[in-house]
Amino acid sequence: MPSSVPSPSLCIPIELLTQASFSQFGTVIQNPTHSTAPPFQRLPPPDCIPANQNTALKYIDVTHMSNLYHLAPSSKPAKAVMNLFVCSPRDLRPHEPSESLPSSWGDIDLDDEEDGSERQLFDVRILERHPFTTQTFIPMGLGLSDRSTQYLVIVAPTLPASASRRNTGRPPPFPTPKPRKQSAVRDIFARARPSPFTNEAAPPPSTYSQLHPSQRPKGPGLPDLKNIRAFVAGGDQAVTYGAGTWHAPMCVVGNNSIDFVVVQFANGVGIEDCQEVKLLPEPGANEGITVAVDMDSSRRVLVKAGPGLIKAKL
Repeated sequence: MPSSVPSPSLCIPIELLTQASFSQFGTVIQNPTHSTAPPFQRLPPPDCIPANQNTALKYIDVTHMSNLYHLAPSSKPAKAVMNLFVCSPRDLRPHEPSESLPSSWGDIDLDDEEDGSERQLFDVRILERHPFTTQTFIPMGLGLSDRSTQYLVIVAPTLPASASRRNTGRPPPFPTPKPRKQSAVRDIFARARPSPFTNEAAPPPSTYSQLHPSQRPKGPGLPDLKNIRAFVAGGDQAVTYGAGTWHAPMCVVGNNSIDFVVVQFANGVGIEDCQEVKLLPEPGANEGITVAVDMDSSRRVLVKAGPGLIKAKL
């Protein structure tokens, strides 16, 4: 993996964290009755059944855990681990309007509204991924109504491997399907519907097609820095990063620390458990990638982008 990659000068607005907006990166764990997503962004809630002698509701399969270490170069098996991260609030720097950066949302002017909020900036300097495992962050001790402390979820899509080779010379270790061998005539007929050699009406689905989209390997590419997105989450939300999803280290904003229980798989091989890239401003640029953190007088982070807001502005 390269130790650093050049990054464009971009300012990232903050979106509301919902399952609909986050689906390509992972899953959001939240009581559906607490969702503040606009109606058109709400997905059907998970299956629900009574539990605890009818004193509780059990929502089934609220996130998707993946252990893809059988695809790792070392073939060393992994085990499930749970760690505790005590994350302090990040230092933000003041925003100078005269130094406004292009928005990652194109022509949208992030400074076009006077709502009395205070803007600060968070510099995104590192992205990481866990290529063979999902990673779930579960906040503790942060109430549903506490908006003076929140956390940011900063993620990026993955570039095609060909684009990454221009920076590395080779794709880094990553779970990718093995090349398909030339099929024999018998194999071709075996996949026919119905199969002439078995009683099956159709061939079994591939391992990858059975996975939830957030669980599927993202490929060996570097992060797509021009399409980084930032979401704000509260105490009623946990988040699962899909295996291989590029994301920033946890970023707490506000007044207090947050304790996170983090659930993942690990095999103890450094580059297979975690891969990092440092983001450096492109040559001649003074700025790199920053997230615009707008707060009201109570230190609550304000949402400045997303399908609902964009539709309202149009």
